[in-house]
Amino acid sequence: MSRTLAASVICATAAMGAAGCSDEGSSDQPFEGQSADQVAAKAVTATRNAASLRMAGKVSAEGQPLTVDFHVDTQKNCKGRMSMERGSADVIHAGQATYIKGDEEFWGNAAKGSAGRQKEVRALSGRWVKVPVGDARTTGLCDKQGFLADMDSDKSERKGMTKGDVTTVNGRKAIALKKKKGGESITMYVATEGKPYILKLDQSGGENPGTVVFSDYEKPVKAAPPPAGQVIDATKGDKAAS
Repeated sequence: MSRTLAASVICATAAMGAAGCSDEGSSDQPFEGQSADQVAAKAVTATRNAASLRMAGKVSAEGQPLTVDFHVDTQKNCKGRMSMERGSADVIHAGQATYIKGDEEFWGNAAKGSAGRQKEVRALSGRWVKVPVGDARTTGLCDKQGFLADMDSDKSERKGMTKGDVTTVNGRKAIALKKKKGGESITMYVATEGKPYILKLDQSGGENPGTVVFSDYEKPVKAAPPPAGQVIDATKGDKAAS
């Protein structure tokens, strides 16, 4: 498995979260009397405090397209899917274990450069693989709080945004907070009704263009381990499940 797999999901998307904000905004908009940086700060806080959420979209990871769709919570329960230029995989984190079910292309790409692995790649394809606890290759993959902490790690980056128009994201009203820096354009969409959750992050230009939509706030994550008979337990060195 590629050692950059988990990092790609987090870092590529986190780069879009380095949204800066400041300007006073007009009085006829939501969040009257609050500057864009204040609105964005509240949005980041509300999103981090949410017990669960779904994040789905397409980003660029190390120059390669990466599509993700994960439902995660603060307890690291997680269920989702990721697709890359070469291969795709389903992911479940339940209890203290992470399970990955990739297609042959996914495992083949993960084993790239390893001699004599084709037989093992075929055996893993379409099967759930239980990953050892603490495996550096998947650390952070289902860590909601860690991901959002990365978004908010450099508050100095959240400077220079302006309020845009009110629009809708998945049927919910949202205000756009925009920023341009060099060749990059970043837009954060913040819910104007209820809690000011981040509903969408969009970046064009720069090294990590892409769009991620946030939804299903506070909905339970239905993550359960796959049936034991369908799992190859890499923590025990299994070659195949019975």
